[in-house]
Amino acid sequence: MFFLVSGYIIIHVLQTENTTEFLIKRVFRIYPLYIVAVLTEYISLVVVGKASSLSTLLPQLLLVGDLFGTPYALNGVEWTLRVEVVFYIFMATLRELNLISHHKTLPYIFVAITLLCGFVSPIPSFDIWSKSYFTIYAPFLLLGSMFYLFEKKQIKLPILIFFTGLVFCQYFSLISIYQQIWINSHFAILAFFVFVVSWRGQMHLKATPLVLFLSDMTYAVYLFHNWFFEYVKKEFNQFNISALHPDIQALIVLLIVCFIMVKYIEKPMIRVGRIVMTKLL
Repeated sequence: MFFLVSGYIIIHVLQTENTTEFLIKRVFRIYPLYIVAVLTEYISLVVVGKASSLSTLLPQLLLVGDLFGTPYALNGVEWTLRVEVVFYIFMATLRELNLISHHKTLPYIFVAITLLCGFVSPIPSFDIWSKSYFTIYAPFLLLGSMFYLFEKKQIKLPILIFFTGLVFCQYFSLISIYQQIWINSHFAILAFFVFVVSWRGQMHLKATPLVLFLSDMTYAVYLFHNWFFEYVKKEFNQFNISALHPDIQALIVLLIVCFIMVKYIEKPMIRVGRIVMTKLL
């Protein structure tokens, strides 16, 4: 879902933003809160004596760990952001070459990149649990972009259907080779179904204050949920200081921490990014 939605949104954004504006906004949107999350996790691991060497920290912070075989930060969550950053660079390059608006050429580029992912798999290859994750899942970003092109009548339905089939055929082919643990799981099909239903019904979805409030915290929750939640839950289990279920307690703490992170780190840094962009442009 994350990749499909991101692909859909990023190509929409690039219709109005130039390359420099796009990259500046993405840097200030992604990196500040991510860096805080990684450093917080690293400090917590240092305290319990489980931290990796400092040499792994810089590639993690820059989201370039796939180039160096660096273990993932945030209890594995980082892998998706590595894929996302490469997608940003790829789309920014297309924008700089004026190919984003070249509607006759762009679908062929997406097809070629998808096939290339299949040919060069597995990337990454250094970690068994995430072997080929980049080349397996990156095409879903392009699929989200294809839905945008179809919505704007820049491609025909047969092209969208063909590309959807290509992405899923290659997906199942690659997981049968590199990720057999997922061969009988259907989360990709389910995510695609939810995306299509939401995309078709988007005009009927209401952006209520609660929806906006929760949507503001999605990135922070994503960064903290897979390690901080378990850490807090473990502490509540240890001291048994509340009648609430440890999952509920941990969820409340997670949401409070993420709200603070959004208010005092993420949003201020997004504003800084706008200032930097204004001065540079």
